[in-house]
Amino acid sequence: MTYQKVNISSEDDIYFALSTVRHFMKRLPFSESDQQRIYVSVSELTRNILDHACGKGLFYCELINQGIRFTVTDEGPGIPNIDEVLNGKKGSSSRGLGLGLSGVKRLMDEFQIETSTRGTKIVATKWAGKN
Repeated sequence: MTYQKVNISSEDDIYFALSTVRHFMKRLPFSESDQQRIYVSVSELTRNILDHACGKGLFYCELINQGIRFTVTDEGPGIPNIDEVLNGKKGSSSRGLGLGLSGVKRLMDEFQIETSTRGTKIVATKWAGKN
């Protein structure tokens, strides 16, 4: 199993996370469109750490079977209106690409979230070759 951890506390860390993902994706037969979905998802999730979680979090990326999975954790204040956010009913004030968590949920094959006042954990997976 191949994995990489990236502490997220600055813009440079987002670029390092994206570079890590690009390196990992070369090992699997992801389509161009799936690669873009993954890049957008990583950008949104890591940007959320800087914008909403006191600028401190962890991005963990791993290759699994025929897929890529990333876990993003932070110790921010949590997401009090998670259902509205996941259904796209709550607007985002972030500087990301504007898709937010509902976009990541839609772009990835698997998406799980846990949130509380002690922080948020998101696990997202994309399978190579899945239509």
